[in-house]
Amino acid sequence: MANPEDLGRYRLKRLLGRGALGEVWEARDLDHEAATVAVKIVHAADEELAMARSHFAREARLAALLRHPHVVAVHDAGEAAGTSFMVMEMVEGKSLRKWIGDPEVTTAEKLRWLRQVGDGLAAMHRAGIVHRDLKPENVIVRPDRTVCIVDLGIAKWTKFDLGGERDPMEVLEDLDAPLPKTDYAPPETTEEEIYDELGDQYAWGVVAYELLTGALPTEGSAPLTDRDDIPPKVAAAIQRARSPSREDRWGAMELLLDEIVDHAASLAPKAAAAAAEKKAPSVRPAEAPLAEEPRKRSRLVVVIGLVALGLALACLIGLAAALR
Repeated sequence: MANPEDLGRYRLKRLLGRGALGEVWEARDLDHEAATVAVKIVHAADEELAMARSHFAREARLAALLRHPHVVAVHDAGEAAGTSFMVMEMVEGKSLRKWIGDPEVTTAEKLRWLRQVGDGLAAMHRAGIVHRDLKPENVIVRPDRTVCIVDLGIAKWTKFDLGGERDPMEVLEDLDAPLPKTDYAPPETTEEEIYDELGDQYAWGVVAYELLTGALPTEGSAPLTDRDDIPPKVAAAIQRARSPSREDRWGAMELLLDEIVDHAASLAPKAAAAAAEKKAPSVRPAEAPLAEEPRKRSRLVVVIGLVALGLALACLIGLAAALR
């Protein structure tokens, strides 16, 4: 690995993680008041370096095409001391993987996260980018409870506007990254080696099922429509997104998200009420203090009675004295 001094204005501070093609470091941008950024560098072996650099350069180029609150932003890319690097925003938080199964996360919040991931994917698709490796590890939940899609290492650019130039995909296909073989990859990656926007949608559907149930879907898994905590139309929309048949999925992420937004809104008031009830301290019913009033009135009656009795006795004593 290169010495931090060799990465130009970026000073590496702490290793954050390793991936198939590189390492990600927390760093300081010395030209911008030591702002915190994330720097990804290539660490491939010499014989793999050309391939790794082509993938790396593509990731930087793709990510720089869009700015979206739920997709990691790329600020810079370059080479220093023979090391290719890319500079991204520093996304603080924990991966979605760490939140799966957490009983403190409500269904309403899970659906909000899924909608934000879907918004990020939709923005990527509009820019002609397919992520191709969506999974819980590649989604970060920030401290403010919003999410961000990260790691575009094997993303693919599907649109070109080159003014009549030859489509560079003819060249890039020879250097293309292998399609992922994960639990989130759509069936067509095995059968036909196809992974496009509908593949991202399938991966989103699997992530949605796992987040909402705490387990990956299997052939014998109960459908989401069997659950009482998920609006039926939302459950059906997610089931359609992860359909094994491409033709049965939604035509675009936007159509799926419209269904999620329209029918998940009903959960918000319920979630707010549940949260308020959970946070409220345990108290006696509101009517309980009123029970004190009869006791107060009883004590007052006793006092008045005693006073009246005292006055009566005084009068009797006075009358007896007068008769003597």
